[in-house]
Amino acid sequence: MRIFLFLTTFLLYQAIHAQIVDDSTQLVYGPETTSFTTEAQVLNNQVKYQTVDTSIYKFERKSFYNQSGRKFQDLGNFGTALFPIFYTPQKLIGRSSGFNAYSRYAFQPEEIKYYDTKSPFIELQVYLGGGNRNLVDIGFSRNVNENWNLGFDMRKITANKQLAPESQTDRQVVGTSFTGYTHYKHSTLPYQAMASYSSMSHKVVEQGGARPTTDSLRTDFFLFDNALVRLDQAQSIVKVSRWHVYQDVKIADQFQLYHVFDYRKETNIYQDYETSTGPGGYNYYTDFYDEFLIDSDSTHERSVFTSLSNEVGWKGDISSVFYRFYARLRAIDWNYLLYNPGEKSVEKYLGGYARFDWKEKFAVTANAEYLVGGEYQFGGNISSDLINVSYKSMKFAVPFIYSDYFGNHHEWHNDFKQVFTNKLDGQINLDFKSFEIRPKVSLTSYNNFIYFDQGIEPQQASDPVLISSFGGDFNLRFLNDKQEGWHLENEILATNVSGGSSSFVRVPDLYFNGRFFWRGKWFNDLIPVEFGVDAHARSSYFANAYAPEIQQFYLQEDQEIFGYAAADLFINMKVDKFFFAIKWTHFNQPQDDGYFVTPNYPGQPKVIDLIVRWMFFD
Repeated sequence: MRIFLFLTTFLLYQAIHAQIVDDSTQLVYGPETTSFTTEAQVLNNQVKYQTVDTSIYKFERKSFYNQSGRKFQDLGNFGTALFPIFYTPQKLIGRSSGFNAYSRYAFQPEEIKYYDTKSPFIELQVYLGGGNRNLVDIGFSRNVNENWNLGFDMRKITANKQLAPESQTDRQVVGTSFTGYTHYKHSTLPYQAMASYSSMSHKVVEQGGARPTTDSLRTDFFLFDNALVRLDQAQSIVKVSRWHVYQDVKIADQFQLYHVFDYRKETNIYQDYETSTGPGGYNYYTDFYDEFLIDSDSTHERSVFTSLSNEVGWKGDISSVFYRFYARLRAIDWNYLLYNPGEKSVEKYLGGYARFDWKEKFAVTANAEYLVGGEYQFGGNISSDLINVSYKSMKFAVPFIYSDYFGNHHEWHNDFKQVFTNKLDGQINLDFKSFEIRPKVSLTSYNNFIYFDQGIEPQQASDPVLISSFGGDFNLRFLNDKQEGWHLENEILATNVSGGSSSFVRVPDLYFNGRFFWRGKWFNDLIPVEFGVDAHARSSYFANAYAPEIQQFYLQEDQEIFGYAAADLFINMKVDKFFFAIKWTHFNQPQDDGYFVTPNYPGQPKVIDLIVRWMFFD
């Protein structure tokens, strides 16, 4: 606590001092001279360079779990496996590996910001979390000339064990993600290119969750430092590398040619070894797994998935209508360490996209894609100041992990049908002087739904499933003439699962995110400030459990995740280009008790976190 207070005081002093010095000089470079676009905006001729974000709104939500609106299960620590609570349909209609638990920690091509800078731009973000949970993100970008920009972003996650650490440096997670990128526009020809290379190396010590000493005491799960765990030597290692290139040439406004190249290699490794027996005669190896198909004293498994795709297409603007048509070839390969299912293949796609804009007040989009073999997707979106409606229908290929697998603890070979899903989302935006009401509905149906059952075996449901969510955002403001005051923001979702296979989908009936905070400026209106409470609650349900040996979440009936409410106290501040937040995470958690995020995995205990962001423009 003293270290946090010292760092905060020191950095605040330095930032205020810099502000005083800068006030006597003319600031030439800053957020207003640094802007960015994305590949999707360039691809769809919606290039709108945005200036860098300088808001402190929700600055305290800087972890992956909080940025998602807490709509994922994790394992109670930074950098651990993630699973979407509301079963969002996948984006790809072709084959994928199905190993997705750690994929969100890697940089994705659609997330990369391509900058246009008038001066070198450096952004440093540091999350110093209690319990030695840390996140560091360093970004750099600069223009070589007015038509060429280079940059990189590097992110490091380190997190100590929150359960049963053996020392103050007993790491559970060490992950590094990197992306280097460039954007080039020819000075005389109508040609541009965007390219990036991304990599991730993510290592996690898998503990299997807390192991109670008795069957009756819930508090045995919340001993943290003194907890007993289920695994001792297990670890997951995920490595991803990706090359991505976009280029286009403009022949006329109505006709442009473009090309997208993408190569991705994904390696998943799991290791575990039998060690000495733990307390109570528990064997961390033989007592955790149900089967041993190869070795009875050690496990080493590896899968490698590669994909290489080339997409060519043409696009253009005709009055207020934009169109794009394309063809894509995607070569894929998949194999395990001790088993090669012989799944080398080439997928052939055809697709299109169209958009109609009316005075930036109303937009309609439509898209369709077909994969030779029967998979497809199509959908559309209507957006305006008043309403947002989107629809998506898709039939996608079953990921490899559900079809074929052979390892030390599991084996299956399935011939599952393609999964068919429909998703309809709607929202109404009603804004008034002192409050906002945004009711929304989400309907998602599945046919041939695939899942892992209680025995950690993949299954395909024979009956349909419908997930219906109703709710919305309900926000109140109590402001003075300076637009300072209290805000109450609430997101409430009520969800029902119906259909003949509804028992295979587990979603909490009620879900809540809320912030009650004051926003304004201090010190003669120089320092923007937010402080208040950030809360989250959900009703009880039988959440999916986690099988680390295959990185998959599966159905279970043994442990109901009881309803809980977790709240953070926070203060966010900004001085010139320096941002910081202090957060008392889960301050309402009782001593020697808590809540679960995943069966056997207690949520993060009460800690104090410090978050810093600093931008440099020269």
